[in-house]
Amino acid sequence: MAASTKAFFLYPPAPGLGAGHVNPPGGGMHPENSPAWIWGQGTPAAIAPFTTVNKGSIYSEVNAPDDDPNLWFKVDEGDDTADWVRVGDTGVVVVTSELYVISAAASEQVVFHAVTASEILEAGLIWNEATAASGALEGDITIGTATGGAEIVVADSYDVSQATGAYQALTLVTGVVAAGAELFASHDQASGAAGTYFRQLKIRIEA
Repeated sequence: MAASTKAFFLYPPAPGLGAGHVNPPGGGMHPENSPAWIWGQGTPAAIAPFTTVNKGSIYSEVNAPDDDPNLWFKVDEGDDTADWVRVGDTGVVVVTSELYVISAAASEQVVFHAVTASEILEAGLIWNEATAASGALEGDITIGTATGGAEIVVADSYDVSQATGAYQALTLVTGVVAAGAELFASHDQASGAAGTYFRQLKIRIEA
């Protein structure tokens, strides 16, 4: 879709707009310009009023393809097209693994393939069989974007005394996963220790 060459105000109405096509503060209770709702054809461009309306403004793309998201939200004030994000252009999924036995031999699995740029919002373990007061700490889980990698989670040990149904949050180094990348999870053995879990990832995916 081509970038817009002009946009029009839906709210506030154009008459009375101040310099730069924005609604000026309206008294002591308005510390800065109010956000606006504008509309036009094409994607947001680096022109007024896209660059001059305040953060929090909304843009309706009236000629977007049928069934595509057509509402944009201004999230930054960098005076460029990256200031705007398309509402509904991302989704959040939860990916849950098969059941793992912590006393089983160490193994690695491909967890996820990022067709588009993605972000790991949360990673954790859901304990199915409780762990004892000792032993589980011998094992750990590592998650990375390459085989054997630890870019996402670095060797997070299994917790002891985890009851059935307990959730163990894993520490994220970063959540960024580039388009085309894979996620790998390495499960290191806690020999002789009791405990089984499901690995769970909460992932934001760009459309």
